[in-house]
Amino acid sequence: MFAITHVDVFDGSRTMSDQAIIVKGDTIQTVGPMQDTPLPETTIDASGLTATAGFIDIQLNGCGGVLLNTDIRQSTLDIMNQTNLRHGTTQYLPTFITSDREPMRKVIDLIGDVENREAQGILGLHLEGPFINTEKKGAHDPIHIRHLDEMTAYYLADHADKIKVITLAPENCDQSVIDILTEAGITVSMGHTNASYDVLLTKHGVTMATHLYNAMSPFGSREPGAVGYIFDKKPYTGIIVDGIHSDFASVRIAHQVLGNRLFMVTDAVTPAGTDMTEYDMAGTKAYVTGGKCHYADGTIAGAAITMIEGVNNLIHEVGLSREEAFRMASLYPARALNIDDQYGKIAAGYKANITLLTPNNDVHHVFQMGIQKV
Repeated sequence: MFAITHVDVFDGSRTMSDQAIIVKGDTIQTVGPMQDTPLPETTIDASGLTATAGFIDIQLNGCGGVLLNTDIRQSTLDIMNQTNLRHGTTQYLPTFITSDREPMRKVIDLIGDVENREAQGILGLHLEGPFINTEKKGAHDPIHIRHLDEMTAYYLADHADKIKVITLAPENCDQSVIDILTEAGITVSMGHTNASYDVLLTKHGVTMATHLYNAMSPFGSREPGAVGYIFDKKPYTGIIVDGIHSDFASVRIAHQVLGNRLFMVTDAVTPAGTDMTEYDMAGTKAYVTGGKCHYADGTIAGAAITMIEGVNNLIHEVGLSREEAFRMASLYPARALNIDDQYGKIAAGYKANITLLTPNNDVHHVFQMGIQKV
């Protein structure tokens, strides 16, 4: 048991000054004013710092010089977690983009072999593809894009303990296969889709949207498209806040429409958290120019941003409050994954995933499942 003392705590709703956070094992026991809270023997003075729930990145392909698609190994997950922690992220979904069948099976098995996934920040796998629309493929290799048949859907459902989210194009999937996934407890997210608004109305069980605006049919006056459907029906929706994937004004508009249904993701790839200028994007050479990750033809190929950089962009470029930026990085993604009973807040009974920030939002200390990692 230990206490983080003299800390300003953002608990998910409001910021409270001069608090003590008591942690036992991997769980927060108590949060209260310093003068009213009995302290254990071990204390960590956090004077001048703000505690927020550790960030949760639902879409993370790679970072720290590694990419899951190009190196399906435990060491890749280790580097991703270590890089995350330095930037305030305590939980994430390792994200695997469109691939052939065997690599997809391999990555599912890898997640299954990880002992105590929560301690390594892993909430489950995000399969982004291969069941997407070639017309909105983005950086995905069209050779491996394919139809989701019932046999494959049942295979994925059998591994629902490892797979948290699957991004697919609803127009290319029968309702029966979507039902198989959702009944197994997998979150189905619409992405890389060219669906019309009316087609999306016929699909049920799609409760999330992947990287708003990008790789989806746009909003128009006569055809609302996927973006219009999202604005109208308001599924939980991820957005990349790097100023490259979406203009900051577009992020602000989306927040005005979606409110607490909009959460931040990085969609980060190999260079995030590094100074790399070239990398291997799942078999294709890619580059970083002015912060933009891209192929030689200019196609955007992931992002080089970290969650804390996205938080700062939300505050300084989009114009949100510091507290709302924290919510978009922690509480709202926890709600989207239906785990906000244990993640996304600093409160008694919640997992002790805590990021301590300076007034300038520099990451000072990070606790993951009750263990200080930074």
